[in-house]
Amino acid sequence: MKISKQLQLQLSSISGFIGCMQFLFFSMIAMLFYGGGTAWNKQAYGYTFWHNAFSDLGKTVSYSGVPNTVSSPIFNSTLSLLGLTLIVFYVSIPKLYKEKKLLGYIIGLFGIISATGLIVIGLTPDDINSSIHMLGVWLWGIPLFLVTVSVIIADLITQNPNRIHVIFTAGLSVAVFIHILQGLSNSWSPLTLSTQKVVVYYNIAWYILFSRRMWLHSKLISTWSHVFLRLENQATAILLWKYE
Repeated sequence: MKISKQLQLQLSSISGFIGCMQFLFFSMIAMLFYGGGTAWNKQAYGYTFWHNAFSDLGKTVSYSGVPNTVSSPIFNSTLSLLGLTLIVFYVSIPKLYKEKKLLGYIIGLFGIISATGLIVIGLTPDDINSSIHMLGVWLWGIPLFLVTVSVIIADLITQNPNRIHVIFTAGLSVAVFIHILQGLSNSWSPLTLSTQKVVVYYNIAWYILFSRRMWLHSKLISTWSHVFLRLENQATAILLWKYE
């Protein structure tokens, strides 16, 4: 059964939106059950928003030595699910850039790699396999930066670019780039973790905005399909009347 372009865009839009919302909800639940401690204060109570990394939620044992029996499976599952839903989201990205097919496929490819990075992070807790975990972080971050740059280029070369979307994407691009530089310089401080929070939540907001854009585009396809169908029917009626 062949899925129409409109339905595919709508499914991808819903997938991206649901993936983001479930991550926001369950990651906050995981924070409530975190065992405690930070890299700088092992005795800190619970999850310190600006001093704990997201990856701390996925560790099997917290910095304080308390097992993350609730936090770890919740966070790792919600992050992996986010990655899966974003893969579905990115599959339809090329359909948004029909006139810039190459850029559309580039965005989709880098996006799928970035989403796969999230799955790798979720499947490999930092205290179990740190090297693979960090590989997942890089697989998420660098392709995401390339996605934002490609989206900006694709949007700017259109006839009527959405300035708000371009500016919003540019802000995400800058934030991700700064975070990448922090990683390359081996920076590990509360500032680095604060930047991580800004990047992740900014990224989630960007996905929600893009999901809305994808949904609206699917509705536009439906509108034009009805217009062309009506014109086709009118043309057919005229031809039949002419040859009667």
